Amino acid sequence: MATDSFDDAIYSSARELRALGAADPDALFLMGTGVGLLAASYEASFKLPLEGIAGVPSAWRHQTLQVAENADGVTWFLEDAAGAPETGNAPTTDEEPWTRGFPCWLAAAAGARVCIHTSGGYAVRSAVGPTEGETLALVSDHINLSGSTPLLGLGESRLGPLFPDQTRVHDPALREAALVHAADLGLPCVEAIAACTAGPSIGTPAERRYHASAGAELAVQGLAAPIIAAAHAGLTCLFVVAVIDPDGESPLEAQLAAADRLAPALEDLLLALRPAVARFAQARREECS
Repeated sequence: MATDSFDDAIYSSARELRALGAADPDALFLMGTGVGLLAASYEASFKLPLEGIAGVPSAWRHQTLQVAENADGVTWFLEDAAGAPETGNAPTTDEEPWTRGFPCWLAAAAGARVCIHTSGGYAVRSAVGPTEGETLALVSDHINLSGSTPLLGLGESRLGPLFPDQTRVHDPALREAALVHAADLGLPCVEAIAACTAGPSIGTPAERRYHASAGAELAVQGLAAPIIAAAHAGLTCLFVVAVIDPDGESPLEAQLAAADRLAPALEDLLLALRPAVARFAQARREECS
């Protein structure tokens, strides 16, 4: 797909969502762990299936956008699109590279300034700060080991710079606010560097040692696309990972079960963050004006 077609797809989707009644967002919550009850806690009152919306890639057409509008601003909630079973979160052969990062560009084009992304991952026992047991991790930096980028072919896009600055995508002040709230709530929460992997598999012991030697403390499949897309779109971000220790008989099942067990803690944290997210969105908007 040409750059012009990519830009047109994003702008067309944003215009149609606005015409159908979706208020322009201050923040996007892109939930790889599932929206669950969080949207209801934020008082989401508007739901719109993305099927049939102009410009929406096929991978996202089965998802439903939920919109909460209250005194803290407008928040969009979207569950991360599941990849094809044979490819995990990686693009299929008939998808454009930008497909997995689509919501980041869409929300930014509609006015969002902040992105909160949730996912599941596993510890790699880095010597620089192990992440042990089940916990929530706030990504402080990342290493893209997926072998791909959603920016292929987008050099002339109007939706972001040719070389996006990834040093700003993990906002330290937003992360600090999350750590404070987690401590107040008594939730297990640490900062960590993430290795962004392709999947769909749990890394071998040798791969986990390699990730740790590169400086990573946890590994997350499919995380590279939303991070890079958010950086390109100019979003201030907080990436939250439900983390497990991968040692055991069924690490994938354990990861899914741990994500379910950590879901209430994650929802409590993100609900407590609502005023802070609104403040960061407003500050980012003023900075960009």
